[in-house]
Amino acid sequence: MYEKLRTRVLPQMIPPNAKVMVAVSGGPDSMALSHILWRYVREEQSRGVSLVLSHVHHGVRKDSDNEAHLVQKMAAKWKIPCIVHRFDAKGYAKTMGQSFQEAAREWRYARWKEDMRKEECTLLATAHHLGDQAETILYRLLRGSGTAGLAGIYPTKGSIIRPLLTFRKADILNYCAREALPYALDRSNEELVYDRNRIRIELLPELEKNYNPRIQEALGRTGELLRWDEEYLSRQVETVWKHYRIYSINDPVNTIGLSRDIFTEPAAILSRLLRRAAMLITKEPRGLGFAYVAKIMGSEGKPGWMQDLPGLTVKISDEGIWFNRDVGSVGEPGDVVNMHGQQMLNAAFPEIALDMGHWSKIPSLKLEIGLLEEWNLSPANATFDRQEHKVAVFSRDLLGRFSDRLVCRTRRQGDRMWFQGVGHKSLKKVFQEENISVKARNGLPLIASGAEVLWIPGVRQSSLCRPYQNTERVYCVLKPQASGSNLNSL
Repeated sequence: MYEKLRTRVLPQMIPPNAKVMVAVSGGPDSMALSHILWRYVREEQSRGVSLVLSHVHHGVRKDSDNEAHLVQKMAAKWKIPCIVHRFDAKGYAKTMGQSFQEAAREWRYARWKEDMRKEECTLLATAHHLGDQAETILYRLLRGSGTAGLAGIYPTKGSIIRPLLTFRKADILNYCAREALPYALDRSNEELVYDRNRIRIELLPELEKNYNPRIQEALGRTGELLRWDEEYLSRQVETVWKHYRIYSINDPVNTIGLSRDIFTEPAAILSRLLRRAAMLITKEPRGLGFAYVAKIMGSEGKPGWMQDLPGLTVKISDEGIWFNRDVGSVGEPGDVVNMHGQQMLNAAFPEIALDMGHWSKIPSLKLEIGLLEEWNLSPANATFDRQEHKVAVFSRDLLGRFSDRLVCRTRRQGDRMWFQGVGHKSLKKVFQEENISVKARNGLPLIASGAEVLWIPGVRQSSLCRPYQNTERVYCVLKPQASGSNLNSL
């Protein structure tokens, strides 16, 4: 296994002088991958490759401390830098309204991305193997995925590399035994409560025993073939997209148009064009579901057809098919009420970047806003006067998920808020539910990262970034403007 990796796989995946971050759980797969890359770096010194290990302690199992210690011990022995993260995985999952596995995976990749930036790494290596590939393809098949989903896990995608993807679990265990590598076993991987575990423990062995003893290789081959098809179709869509794209004169920002000639394209291309347009409007990476795509395709491009879909409206005119963001009316200038009940002119104010530990003034509203950590607050002022101050409490870890900087501003078209158990809502919907008049909406301050609104003071806070158990807290405070404000003025 190692010789194939050293001579054929790793030279293609890892360019000279690359700095690679290795995701290490402490299990056999990641420990084998770490050792293989460590050997490769030593034996191919002329290539100038270097490594950094990253381990995530999920704070769930008693063995987690031992696994973190194991990874740190091996990193020290190999003289490789090692980063260890600790977080409350179950609390995070509850806060995000996700399954434990989905939420933990999201958090891990967010931390690895952050680590790569800090350590100036160009690649992230993960230890996915052929069994993971087979499990993923079966999982997606059972959920009714199309070509993109059934293409499975990519060996390389963006900055992520998966050198072990074509090797079986048995190959990895044999390597660990041959090299006397210590590793930990995560017993939660044997719990049948998770669908993926059931596929790995029950379904794959059944298929190997009674249908195809080499089912993993067969599924891996299927994934590779579908990957070829998907890559080709993606290139075709990119070409025809430029040909069919048309622009709205009235609202080019919140509208995407395509020529009605797209309906002459085969379903494989048409469906992808529709999904891409919808994704660009809603910003939802998974795009439209099959039922919605089929509904649009069923219109056959007839003018006058219209359909409201999640986060957008689709309309067909003589000129083309239009995808419009669901933003509601912007409203007319009017009056807003400040924190003391005084009437003030409703006018949008310039965007204000929020810096940790600092206050910023909103002159037009005679308010100040601060983003504060707990240590910024004096003990006597750890609580707030709810009459004078409006406060939102965030998890410091969760705020790190957002690549865009936090700002205070007034609303914009396309703004939305996410709520646990519900999903995203447009700001128009939130304002309607809270009985905020159209006249007042344009002047209300809000805290946002890109189009994701996290808090509307005095109205509602998003479910995103709410603090969970044992997390560091960040306080966003809105208060009446005072001269000479400082961090202790609270």
